Amino acid sequence: MSDPASPVRPDGPAPDAAAPLTPAAIERVLADFRTWLTDLATPVPPTPEPPAVDLHTLVAQFTALRHEVNLQTKAARTSIEQTGEALKTLEGAVAELRDRPAEQDDGTGPLLKALVDVYDNLALALRQVEKQRGAIDGPLDEWVDRTGFPELSKMVEDGPVPIRPGFWWRVFGASVPRRSRPQELQTALAEIKARRQRAIDAAELARSSFDGLIAGYRMSLARVDRAIEQAGLETIATVGESFDPELMEVVEVVGDSGRPAGEVLEEVRRGYLRGEVVYRYAQVKVAR
Repeated sequence: MSDPASPVRPDGPAPDAAAPLTPAAIERVLADFRTWLTDLATPVPPTPEPPAVDLHTLVAQFTALRHEVNLQTKAARTSIEQTGEALKTLEGAVAELRDRPAEQDDGTGPLLKALVDVYDNLALALRQVEKQRGAIDGPLDEWVDRTGFPELSKMVEDGPVPIRPGFWWRVFGASVPRRSRPQELQTALAEIKARRQRAIDAAELARSSFDGLIAGYRMSLARVDRAIEQAGLETIATVGESFDPELMEVVEVVGDSGRPAGEVLEEVRRGYLRGEVVYRYAQVKVAR
């Protein structure tokens, strides 16, 4: 029986045959394998966990701010109503003073004193509200910034985090995958942005409430000031003028002011003239 025929081999290399490894390629593969083994033995530091979103604290702060805004709005409304009633009474008093002849001017002192007292009280209230208005800007801005949780927002907006490539990724030239942003963080970021916008709206409401209250006080002061002029009282000019002992009283002497000695620096309480007579002395602070 004859021997089987040997298989026919093509003259060239098979189309799917791998190219022979050169000594340099073998050394590169072995070097990558050593690096991979070394990386496995090196402990990877733990990834810090993102800061927790303290929703309880956020809701508590937002509720407290809303309660404070409601109280301020109620107080402003009550003050405006009381001021309106006082102005109506003052209008009647001014009309009575204007219609009364000069020779029958007995008994007008209490009415004039009421006008002056109303102006002093409104001016004092205006200064206090303006001081409070300036004091709330910093805390409101800080509260809005804390509401945004900037650390968590930055972590989510920084984008995907690359995975550390291993040995087989470098050997076969595969592209390095990246972790996609977790859906939970995206949802948390959207909720944080919404809460931050609500905090901004609440802060603007608080500021606008104070601004409206200040505008109301200034309008009331202007009306009372006109009533005082119609009643025959003239305001004594003080700030920037030289001290006049016949018209003013010194309540404080200020040193190192950089102004000439005896110049009035600040008016503590307004003074008035009634014709040629001093109705009330002005209280001032003067430079030494």
